[in-house]
Amino acid sequence: MIPAFQASSTIRSTLDAVADQTLPPISVVVVVDGPDPDLEKVIVEHRLDCEVMVLPENTGAPCTPRNVGAASMRARPDIEAIWFLDHDDIPAPDFLAIMDETLGSHPEAMFACSSFRNWNEASPREVGEIQSADRTVSTQLELDWYLANTGDVLPSFSVFRIAALDLLERNGGLFRPELRSNQDYDVFIRLFHLAEARRVDWCGGDYRIHASSISADRARSWSCRVQADLMLADWFASRSLGGIARGFRRRSRSAGRRAARERWHAGTRVLAAKELLRRAVVGPDFKAVAVLARLICGLERPSIRGDG
Repeated sequence: MIPAFQASSTIRSTLDAVADQTLPPISVVVVVDGPDPDLEKVIVEHRLDCEVMVLPENTGAPCTPRNVGAASMRARPDIEAIWFLDHDDIPAPDFLAIMDETLGSHPEAMFACSSFRNWNEASPREVGEIQSADRTVSTQLELDWYLANTGDVLPSFSVFRIAALDLLERNGGLFRPELRSNQDYDVFIRLFHLAEARRVDWCGGDYRIHASSISADRARSWSCRVQADLMLADWFASRSLGGIARGFRRRSRSAGRRAARERWHAGTRVLAAKELLRRAVVGPDFKAVAVLARLICGLERPSIRGDG
């Protein structure tokens, strides 16, 4: 299932990679996020026999296209799992085969994913799959591990059983439209808490990094993380898991400070300073004052971009 928006220049290589899978997918559904005749033409003319769904208007994030595509596929009795592939990433030829083998070896697992490598599209892409002798060996993915490595699991290199999506639907929903980014973060945390998940430490493909990606605006992404953490805090609290809920409220405060840092380094220093002072007073979040002092003194360097 591929959500697509303004992707006429990138989706062809993604579709090529899907067509080259050693284990072909049963079906490929592309949901175009708002009418785009050029993009629709590229998809229809590709050698893959894709089902194309076009939303009447752009929704601003991949969550609604994912939910629409997932609903279409979940209604089919021949579909047992869904791969949420972004329109610009390039999976390795064996990706689906390895995920199928992993889920087949662990029938209780609801989810399987692989590692991947970052590819900055401004640089030449290294051709060829990264091999590993232990590529089919998986480990159980624990929630604590994910919270310490949130950038290491992505929908493009993950497969969800239909039962996992049904479970999520009953426990907060699938990809939440109110989150303009961090939708996968919210989904992964709820799923990893509810069900068994497996991870294969094998490179499943290339994750494209480019300036127009949703997460390129780091301040907005971290602000959205604040919202996601608060939603998760409420979700865990509703299940009488107060300790975990308090942890996500602490994470929301940390994400808010991180958003202010990103705004400061992006040049909107007055806005960043006001936000940190507001957090210090309203929170109260005294760490916000320390962050502001470090920023004023030049002790905080801009973060190095390592994700998309």
